[in-house]
Amino acid sequence: MNLLPDNLKVGIASIDSRHTEFWDLYIALKISDNKTFLDTFETIIEHTKNHFSEEEADMRKIVYANQREHEQEHAKALEEINYFFEKAKSNKVVFARAYVNERLENWFRQHLLNMDSDLARAINMSS
Repeated sequence: MNLLPDNLKVGIASIDSRHTEFWDLYIALKISDNKTFLDTFETIIEHTKNHFSEEEADMRKIVYANQREHEQEHAKALEEINYFFEKAKSNKVVFARAYVNERLENWFRQHLLNMDSDLARAINMSS
């Protein structure tokens, strides 16, 4: 298990748990060999769909002001990750690996530090 770096924790157990699971899958994907890359990629996509669904349910519980923008970012991220998964399935694994190595971690960090941190603040304020 690769622990989520402390600077990526927002202080809400459910959110940090989902982020830890994503992080572990991301690390597994990044170090996967060509035999396991597609399966691991598919696993991270399924996790991400569920992760976003749960996060969006959290937003609805508190009537989150930035919900629309946050959900749009989720949709855009899923579209992008699915695009690269399709590339990997069509034997363009190098292209998909470049996305994983050069874009996915940065997207995750930026999304977490901007949008998810804001959601965590809103959840804390509503408690």
